[in-house]
Amino acid sequence: MAPLIEVHDLRFRYPLAKAPILDGLSLVIGEGERVAILAPNAAGKTTLARWLAGHLPDGALKAESGFVAMEGRNWSEWDVAERAAAIQFVGQVPSQQLSGCAFTVYEEIAFGPCNLALPEAEVRRRVDEAMVVCNLAHLANRDPFTLSGGEQQRLSIAAALAMHPRVLVLDEPTSNLDPESRDDLIAQIDKLPGGLTIIVLEVALRPSLALANRFLLLDGGRIVADGTAGEVLNDPRCIEALGMTSIAAAMAGLRDAGAWPGDKALPLTLAEARASLGVQHARG
Repeated sequence: MAPLIEVHDLRFRYPLAKAPILDGLSLVIGEGERVAILAPNAAGKTTLARWLAGHLPDGALKAESGFVAMEGRNWSEWDVAERAAAIQFVGQVPSQQLSGCAFTVYEEIAFGPCNLALPEAEVRRRVDEAMVVCNLAHLANRDPFTLSGGEQQRLSIAAALAMHPRVLVLDEPTSNLDPESRDDLIAQIDKLPGGLTIIVLEVALRPSLALANRFLLLDGGRIVADGTAGEVLNDPRCIEALGMTSIAAAMAGLRDAGAWPGDKALPLTLAEARASLGVQHARG
């Protein structure tokens, strides 16, 4: 059985660039996986996200070698409507995701399904469903450009979900949000349908831990680590590039002071730290 998404030996550079931004990158993603691809800024996350979502190749922007395929078919073999129904991309800046063709939140979510020429009843069903999942029903009649950043990002995800994609690619979805909006968005993403394949490209560790169960490290244009959160986030290359979670950093201090076993993995979250220390959560 073919993997859902396959990237094989992808080498890509932008025009006039001296070095490729993706240099022989390969990875495979299966149906229903929740994957976080971690990398520092300017390491090629957005470029990889565009390749994964089928936005590349585009005109002169072509791979020097390799390919990206979904179910064994290169993106070049998919037409736009077919690809849009299979995979959706949500970028970093919420306002840039809006179509500019809708006067209300409801119309914005309906824009994509309408362009698939679906029956009106099906469009309405998809919009209502997406508004519930992304907690937007109370904002249905609002102008999309009057929403907060967090609300606009939820709207972008709702518009993507209304297309009923099999894969959702999220490029640093919380990077431009305040902490409260970030946490609200993470909670909404975590509630997305279980069969949906979610690929998150991030520099921040906290949202990645909340959203994924498989982690990859992008470095030097290639995937250099692939595994669980503990395996990848405790990898020295990941620590050097992205640092540690605040909990892991605190426990590393205890380890350096001789108060934590040197051969024991560092907990990454507060829940893991409590479990490791045998501390029960206090109840009020």
